[in-house]
Amino acid sequence: MKKFLQSSIVNCHFEGLDMNLDKKQIENIVEKVIQELSSGDQSTSTADSADSSDGVFQEMEDAIQAAVVAHHQLVQVPLATREKIIQAIRDVGWTHREEYGRMELEETDLGAVSGTVLKLETACGVPGIEDLSSEVFTGDLGVTINERIPVGVVASINAITNAAPGIIHNGIMMLAAGNSVVHNPHPKTKIISARVVKEANQAIVRAGGPPNCMTTVAAPDIPTAQFLMTHPKINMIAVTGGHRVVEFATKTGKRVMAGGPGNPPVVVDETADLDHAAQCIIRGASFSNCTPCSSEKEIFVVESAADQLKELLSKYGAYELNTDQGKALIKEIFKEFSGARKPSVINMEYIGKPPNVILKRAIGLDIPPETKIAILETDKEHPLIWTEQIMPILPFVRCRDAKEAMTMGVAAEQGLRHTIVFHSNDLQNLAYMSSIADASQFVKNASSIGGIGVEGEGFKSLHISTGGEGLSRPRMFTLIRRCVLIDDFRYRFGAETDFQAN
Repeated sequence: MKKFLQSSIVNCHFEGLDMNLDKKQIENIVEKVIQELSSGDQSTSTADSADSSDGVFQEMEDAIQAAVVAHHQLVQVPLATREKIIQAIRDVGWTHREEYGRMELEETDLGAVSGTVLKLETACGVPGIEDLSSEVFTGDLGVTINERIPVGVVASINAITNAAPGIIHNGIMMLAAGNSVVHNPHPKTKIISARVVKEANQAIVRAGGPPNCMTTVAAPDIPTAQFLMTHPKINMIAVTGGHRVVEFATKTGKRVMAGGPGNPPVVVDETADLDHAAQCIIRGASFSNCTPCSSEKEIFVVESAADQLKELLSKYGAYELNTDQGKALIKEIFKEFSGARKPSVINMEYIGKPPNVILKRAIGLDIPPETKIAILETDKEHPLIWTEQIMPILPFVRCRDAKEAMTMGVAAEQGLRHTIVFHSNDLQNLAYMSSIADASQFVKNASSIGGIGVEGEGFKSLHISTGGEGLSRPRMFTLIRRCVLIDDFRYRFGAETDFQAN
């Protein structure tokens, strides 16, 4: 290269220009050109590598087009290879769970490392291709098979409270169904999100899958999310977030799996095992500093059990605020008040923080750093009851009897169809609550995280679709195709034949 450039410069003739250069000048020019070419080659190589195999793009259009190509390649891959791909994604999430947990906390300053680690462990355990069962109908007229096929390219709009776990969780489910996925993370999670997408893609390729099965953009924001959701090559949207983003998704005319907001009440009657109930409330409401939409957000307890439940909550890590402290706190953690029994506007500065940080920052109150949650006894109209606060500050409400507690719990959930928790050993109360609890999951005598498969039976899932589908699973990201064969391919045992046994 060097000799070629030297020869080219010496032999160049530019009309009207004097090219009488000495040897040293020529060598300087050659060195500079080589350095620039080397630098350009390196940057081009890095960009090409990222755009072709690591899934992180500068433009959303490129991320979508790459995912389209990946989907067409993925459906040609044998199911045995797809199983290896899913296992590779699980391995990435499991191996890096501690590191991802620390990175997510550093970038967002929300939740807790332990909570993110548990969510990643849960995400790694969600169903894979085994969930894609077919249906077979046989009869006198033949055989019919209902099979599940991929939707195509799925847009995944991810919340700030569930960055790394959400990518692993959705990646497993959507790819298990044969789809590719384009992620639009929350802008405040762009670093950890790009890291997870990159490492998941590398693992997928090593497992025999195509590149760019999962893609994202380096700088996600609201315009990229809107561009993604309205793009004609996107076949389905999975969105986790508040009312506005869910409303935008549903107006696109596409199929939408929406994990909207939740305001889960926990109801405790006088027959409950109060010690167990207190431990469950602490565990669920403190999980990742109450950032999951399924975490307990308000407590309704029968009057006769209220004082004992308070004592037990304090025993297991709750701090009770007095009336004056509560009034001062409310002025800080709310930006706007919307009136009685209406959701107000939370000050986002405080969401996902530990109780000691919130109380110190908001009202200058020092409490032990090991405090799990803070509780505040309120009336039934208090804004904390009617607002998904996303912080471990829970209103505590006394009710006359079990029926009032159950009625208040359902009212506070506000028809969001998300999660309701009930502690009781009265079968009639349990049956009545089951009949009025119009929620995707109704958890009895357990913490809220029991509902997502962490502590209870059933498949694991971190995404609850409030549109009626319930906890997400791979089959929800498929289409059903009916294959019919008339009058043939059915075993008719005992049918007459021409064969005669000797």
